[in-house]
Amino acid sequence: MNRQNFERLVQRALQSIPVDFLERVENLSIQVEDWPDPQTLEEVGFDDPRDLLGYYRGWPLDERGHEYGQCLPDVITIYQMAVENYVEETGDPLLKVIRETLIHELAHYFGFSEDEMDEIERLWAGDEGDFSPEGQDAS
Repeated sequence: MNRQNFERLVQRALQSIPVDFLERVENLSIQVEDWPDPQTLEEVGFDDPRDLLGYYRGWPLDERGHEYGQCLPDVITIYQMAVENYVEETGDPLLKVIRETLIHELAHYFGFSEDEMDEIERLWAGDEGDFSPEGQDAS
């Protein structure tokens, strides 16, 4: 899939996140790259770039103080080739994998613990409404 179509799916997945959470998001950039770089892989302790679908880099919301306002935006990066590889291996719908990856990285942004992130992901995964995989195959 070309980058432009993949980025559209990322935006569509982002729009499906509950508004209550999105309204609290500030100073956050969502980017798409092909693969994680070696430094990022080292930071998370992964050897295989296929294992990292997304990454949050920044100060979690619950750790920000008054000095935060002078900082560059936090960044969530979605790794397109890793996501597409995961979809190919699992057969999961592309839009679903992108959405779940965004949810996980947004949970890091909000400062949720791993247990809280598991619960949020479980709840949001069941709250897809009219979020269907139609239009995923555009290349």
